Amino acid sequence: MLPLLIFALAQAQQNPFNAAADIDAGGRLYRANCAICHGLDGTGGRGTNLTTGVYRRGSSDEDLFKSIANGVPGTEMPPFTLEGRQTFQLITFLRSLAERKGEPKIVGDAARGRAVFEGKGGCHACHMVKGKGSRLGPDLSDTGLRWSPGQLERAILRPDDQVAPRYWHAQALTRDGRKYYGVRLNEDTHSVQLLDSGENLVSLWKADLRGYEIIRRSTMPSYEGRLSRAELNDLIAWLASLR
Repeated sequence: MLPLLIFALAQAQQNPFNAAADIDAGGRLYRANCAICHGLDGTGGRGTNLTTGVYRRGSSDEDLFKSIANGVPGTEMPPFTLEGRQTFQLITFLRSLAERKGEPKIVGDAARGRAVFEGKGGCHACHMVKGKGSRLGPDLSDTGLRWSPGQLERAILRPDDQVAPRYWHAQALTRDGRKYYGVRLNEDTHSVQLLDSGENLVSLWKADLRGYEIIRRSTMPSYEGRLSRAELNDLIAWLASLR
């Protein structure tokens, strides 16, 4: 009964469990239930980045309570059967992640950043935004929800620092001398599927290969020195605006 009463309370007022001890308790709950998808530091992985303070299904305490209790349909986020107090403590911990992140403020101009993205940066050659662009790199349509400004800057300047496995590339050489290179979409014991530079699906049987290598580096070049500080700030501002 108590969890239901606290859930009703969540719809009327803010989180009543927000002391330092609640942050610690929420941290333990997070590491036990959430870190496997959202990362130990909350910056994402299989799940979204939780350090921005902005969330897809709403950012109020009530919205977060509902997302945790009910899950998010159509995603990997399941419902969690925590007690009401525990859910509030988890929310308090999530708030602390955003507060102590210490991210730099967005100082660029989003409109100019879009021009950099589509022009000098040439980013549409690999990335898609709202259905426009390529599927070779991550879809950036909601990147403002998934990445903080600091993460965006690191991804632009040091793209090799963290490459998700779904964007690893692979190169293959068949026994008759044909070469293939592309995004490694899927692989099992007997076959591998690649998305080549022309966005064509290539399916290969491993028994037909003479050589095969997985490349865990990013194919995205570093933009260190390619963009001015002002252009970089503008690009980050535009990417952060995509929600």
